[in-house]
Amino acid sequence: MAGEKRSMPNNAGQSAKRQKGGKPAWQKSSRKINIDTGDVGVIVTCDMGREGKCVAETLDIFSQALETSAAKEVDEDEPEDEDDGDIEAQIQKELAGLKPNKDKKRPFEAIRLEMPCAHGAPANPEQVIFVRLEKSIDPVELVHRLCAEAQANPETKRSRYIKRMTPVTEVRKTLSVDLEAFAREILKPHFHSGGPPKKYAIRPSVRGNNKFNRDSIIKTVADIVGPEHPVNLKNYDQIILVDVSQNIIGMSVVGSDYDQLKRFNLAEIYDPAPKPAPKEDPTGPGPEDRVAETS
Repeated sequence: MAGEKRSMPNNAGQSAKRQKGGKPAWQKSSRKINIDTGDVGVIVTCDMGREGKCVAETLDIFSQALETSAAKEVDEDEPEDEDDGDIEAQIQKELAGLKPNKDKKRPFEAIRLEMPCAHGAPANPEQVIFVRLEKSIDPVELVHRLCAEAQANPETKRSRYIKRMTPVTEVRKTLSVDLEAFAREILKPHFHSGGPPKKYAIRPSVRGNNKFNRDSIIKTVADIVGPEHPVNLKNYDQIILVDVSQNIIGMSVVGSDYDQLKRFNLAEIYDPAPKPAPKEDPTGPGPEDRVAETS
């Protein structure tokens, strides 16, 4: 009727709120962001419900790391008698190059993968985020430096929400990837460019994908490495990380301190889990032991 007010559905207010406030800023986008073949980046895990804070924290510490690196490069390149003003101007120029603008693509871009992490416990599942980097940035060097600095200075805790960071030297799509060719490309600088044999290990991780499994990945990658390099799961020189997440596969090669750096898990570096206490013998000392103790 003309003078009758229409009642709003129960969820109308909630819909309006979502339209007004809606998603966190890092999720707002007029287009869907895809991960493409050839992308470079870091796979980051965090607890469910902490994705927005984790992304903000990740981009912040990545930016700080690049700013520090840029300042060090300027200091090393400039002669000692260079004018202080010129050095400061050069540093500012380097830092300005890291900041996004309308004409330049941002050095970092966060993409959430809509699936739980296989490593998370059912009661507290982890979420997976891919942070795409500019190709001029080495993800292995970036992640290693952040974890090494965290281990050297645990009192200056810079992270609350980031858990594991897995560097990805390059990405391929699982539907079209030739794993042998991909592995050969990534491994060549490390295993097939001269030098003595290297002890190595392979650490695959598979989430939300039925095409690949750990055993097939290990066999294929080991065949590409070749028999001249011995496998050593604990005392390795280099370790090959293969991460399959839904429809993408990433690979990288990291150094011998990977396990010492808690497998690049910042949460473990800052707050290491307590070591289990040694188990006591439930039977207790036998008669011969008691005789020995009293003699």
